Amino acid sequence: MSLDALLIHTCTIENPAVGSMNVYNNKVKAFAAPVTGVHCRLVEDHELVKVDEVTEGFVKTVYKLMVRGDVDLQEKARISSVTLEDDIVINDVFEVGPVVHRRGKGSHHKTATLERIS
Repeated sequence: MSLDALLIHTCTIENPAVGSMNVYNNKVKAFAAPVTGVHCRLVEDHELVKVDEVTEGFVKTVYKLMVRGDVDLQEKARISSVTLEDDIVINDVFEVGPVVHRRGKGSHHKTATLERIS
């Protein structure tokens, strides 16, 4: 089975760009022009539920994203508009963690860790 047969989802990738400074002299996050319709595969890896008496609870879900080796995917990029195989669109924004290049004779594919906090 080829890699393209496994990439059954599509997504939008916004890689980080050089930001500017705000009025308080703090860096402002900036992103390059979005690349839409990228073939990918989004898989839920694990979920952490945190609830205690002192703070408000939250759910942290960690995903894995797989893309072709020639796709420009950088750490700290944003992933959005993920369209699943049954045409359901996930409009949440994910932040890219570490990106691992899987190699054969060349760059075969990339796997990234994504986080979504809700």
